[in-house]
Amino acid sequence: MGSSTSILGLGAMGSAIAARLRETGHATTVWNRTAAKAAPHVAAGSKGAATVAEAAAASDVILVVLLDHASVREHLDPHIAELKGKVVVNLVTTTPDQARETAAWAADHGIRYVDGAIMAVPSMIGEPHARLLYSGDEHAYNTVLPLLETLGTAEYTGKDPGLASLKDMALLAAMDLMFLGYVQAIAMMRTTGTPAVQTAGEVEAWLAAMLPHGRELAAIVDQGTYDTGGQSVDFDRFGIQSLITASREQGISAQFLEPHQKLLEELAATGHGDSDWIRIIERLTIH
Repeated sequence: MGSSTSILGLGAMGSAIAARLRETGHATTVWNRTAAKAAPHVAAGSKGAATVAEAAAASDVILVVLLDHASVREHLDPHIAELKGKVVVNLVTTTPDQARETAAWAADHGIRYVDGAIMAVPSMIGEPHARLLYSGDEHAYNTVLPLLETLGTAEYTGKDPGLASLKDMALLAAMDLMFLGYVQAIAMMRTTGTPAVQTAGEVEAWLAAMLPHGRELAAIVDQGTYDTGGQSVDFDRFGIQSLITASREQGISAQFLEPHQKLLEELAATGHGDSDWIRIIERLTIH
């Protein structure tokens, strides 16, 4: 058994990881379904593997950077014998339950499994601001931590294999909803001929001033009483209705805003109009 690290998958992210490991003096073995993608890496100093089995047999640590959860299981399931006793770090974007499913499969077959989530684009790999989240087998994580730290800032989130994915998805959800806000603002102002770049700059400045208040809202959630006397559900629902009306007056859809209004109306209808508006979080639980 060799001492190299095997990288399965040589898309943009897998290629960036393989290149970074070579740069930092690590021996690497690479495999990709389309063999031509491995050629530049072999030319740069990696060892090429013709099959997943060969790549798994070559290394103590296997980094999986394939397309999705289905491709992970498709390529790992047939190679239990070669993977047994080794550390598999899955860097594919998966849901929390998919991560737990793969971790259970790995445990059943004597594979040391760490689930990972990359909060970075390929060009950021190797930089401190590349944030990589990990969860699962803590001993396995600590064993390969020096390797993982070459890729960016490593953060162990806990033994539950789904935690890294959950935090990744939660933060991505926040980002997605934030950028939808950019789109709504740009769409509204564009009706007056305002360049999108100008509106984006104003949104950025406004959000930078507002973001610190998010911790105040979080403290209300942790307190759990929703009775601080702050901005109420009734106040907020009329405010959101104004945003919806203003959008429509400009000929812009309010589809991003309407779900917010619906949840506030539900709270008011159940007698919580005087509560802090952040009580809306209680409406997000699926019963």
